[in-house]
Amino acid sequence: MLNILKQNGPLTAAKVVKPINRDKLIDRLKEFYSLEKFQVQYYQAQLSAANDEYYQRAFAKMVQIESGHAAYFAKQLQAAGIELPKTVPLLEMAGRLLGEAVELTGPEQTCKLGIALESRAIEVYRRFAFEVWDDREMRRTLLEYLLDEEFHSLWLKDYLKRWH
Repeated sequence: MLNILKQNGPLTAAKVVKPINRDKLIDRLKEFYSLEKFQVQYYQAQLSAANDEYYQRAFAKMVQIESGHAAYFAKQLQAAGIELPKTVPLLEMAGRLLGEAVELTGPEQTCKLGIALESRAIEVYRRFAFEVWDDREMRRTLLEYLLDEEFHSLWLKDYLKRWH
């Protein structure tokens, strides 16, 4: 699994995407770890104010899934001997504060911002999966996480359509 992290040379990826080297891979792992930690805090903040049990359960499930994603990226970084990004506590605080501020405006704005966050995650997961295409295990994990993000986005869009 971590063979990709031990290589110094570029990987052969899909023809349309430039191969990734070890430094770029480490940067990507840090980026995804930070993104997932931000999403966890944003979604966690939605749980405290929600009165709708279905809404609460959905956000609790998103927190659980995004936490698993963050744990995967943390494990990859630690296995490569890389320290976890020091900016993450600030990002977590920003995610929590943003989540608390948005929750005051109601589910409509919460869902709209959630859709924007998920859209960004979908875009970067798709790109990253192509960049590491030759690492079958990592590619499969990233594609699985991409599907999670797409399902989150679809749920948020559906809830927004029903609520609004």
